[in-house]
Amino acid sequence: MIKMLAFITIMVTSKLSKINQLKILIIKNHIFVYMEKRYFSTLFVVLVTAACAFAQSNKSPLSITDTVTISFIGDVMQHGGQISAALSKGEGKTYNYENAFRHLKGRFRQADLMVANMEFTLGTRPYSGYPTFSAPPEIAYAAKDAGIGLFMLANNHIADKGKTGFENTFKAYEEIGVPTIGVYRTSDEEKENDPMILTIKGIKFAFFNYTYDTNGMPVTPPYHVNLQDSTYIREVIAKARLSKADIIIALPHWGEEYHLSPSQEQKEYAEFMFNEGVDVIIGSHPHVPEEAYIYTESSSATAPLTESEPAVKRVVFYSLGNYISNQSDPAYTQVGTFVRLRFIKNLLSGKISLAMPEWEYTWCFRKGELESDYTVVPIEEFINGETYQKGGETPTHKAAFDLMSKTYGLIKDKQLVKVITE
Repeated sequence: MIKMLAFITIMVTSKLSKINQLKILIIKNHIFVYMEKRYFSTLFVVLVTAACAFAQSNKSPLSITDTVTISFIGDVMQHGGQISAALSKGEGKTYNYENAFRHLKGRFRQADLMVANMEFTLGTRPYSGYPTFSAPPEIAYAAKDAGIGLFMLANNHIADKGKTGFENTFKAYEEIGVPTIGVYRTSDEEKENDPMILTIKGIKFAFFNYTYDTNGMPVTPPYHVNLQDSTYIREVIAKARLSKADIIIALPHWGEEYHLSPSQEQKEYAEFMFNEGVDVIIGSHPHVPEEAYIYTESSSATAPLTESEPAVKRVVFYSLGNYISNQSDPAYTQVGTFVRLRFIKNLLSGKISLAMPEWEYTWCFRKGELESDYTVVPIEEFINGETYQKGGETPTHKAAFDLMSKTYGLIKDKQLVKVITE
């Protein structure tokens, strides 16, 4: 079995007869190679040979890759009932949202980056739900504590509270200390920071977020909200490419509410973004899960990551649905999608691949259906757990469990996620 930590030092002589010290650091199955800079060398191939020999002698697979995991949830909503329940759980003194993310935070924290759509303004009293949303900052603090590290703000409710809403929202997020995307203090700030460039484990990602509209509410100057427009999209993708981003991820707030299939406009914009160079599209707004398409390379075009895992070219999840809300009608509004993407970098060649996405459906239990407030569970895991197997403690629990099970069966039968080989 390969040792936990080992060094191999190789002395190499170049044509100028200067000695070069090359080292391989092996930690578990990962190899890191470097050369001490006090000498110059033209010979490097011996490193690979030595590394392979070392790994083979220890009869352990050689790993020359690193993986970045980015995960996503859908719409984090704050209706009036949710705000009231959080205040009640806080005994009227504060807003307690610990149950909102409790059952998923383990998954959130496994990601290198966790992303969520925050569909409300923050911090403008009196707090309110539909139709003009203003949520207490505690919901965003709870999201941060659960592991969410990037908040999408471009949505149709971000202008609900006018200039004061923008001011309070920015103030709250700055105090919370989590990056936001899609809305900016000024147009100049947007030009400087859009797309958002993040380098994680040596992979450079470019993110951009926009919304189809703000429900007709004006965006008060100097604030700026990214709106759906082909010129803007082309320009921001061009900036991402100019920055030499390895992966470009689009986060559009788009589509028609409560439809499981994407609209023609969504399809056209998706094709447009792919043609311009986008690798991944993760959508929000319809409040139900929509179809998703995973496009893979044919085996003749490129080698798969493993024998059972084809190389993925591009991905679009048109809508992840609601993560948490007070909605239960129309159907499927309590169903959300948790998506995990893995980007794999070959440390020798520098090539970056997208592995087959992983996804699972979640269910939002409203007040009294499982807890005293609102909470979200991974459906498959919950159905296989003790709480579900016992049937619930109250008739309300049992009715909620039955609805979840029935709806989950229906959504699985629809096979919304489709893999297309090109």
